[in-house]
Amino acid sequence: MSWKSRNQNNVIPFNKAVENKKLIDAEIRLRKLMKSIEWKMQQPMWEMLLFDDEELQILSSFGETLKFANEQTAPKVASVLATYLLRKQSEEDLTL
Repeated sequence: MSWKSRNQNNVIPFNKAVENKKLIDAEIRLRKLMKSIEWKMQQPMWEMLLFDDEELQILSSFGETLKFANEQTAPKVASVLATYLLRKQSEEDLTL
């Protein structure tokens, strides 16, 4: 078996200035939803506000890595989610 040197020049160079539009849109959406969560948690009656489906999706996907500007936001989010779960659980118990 003989070995021949191969010219593997099949790598396509991409322009570094080309940006991924979907990635940029996803980052903008993430920042927008984080600001929405932060705004809700800074309201006077924050414990009465609920999260919409997109905010819940972001919290479930990236919750452990999210960094909020205000350090009180994360504990408030945990409190609202725990209250929501307990309320749903008690509603299910009542229907049984």
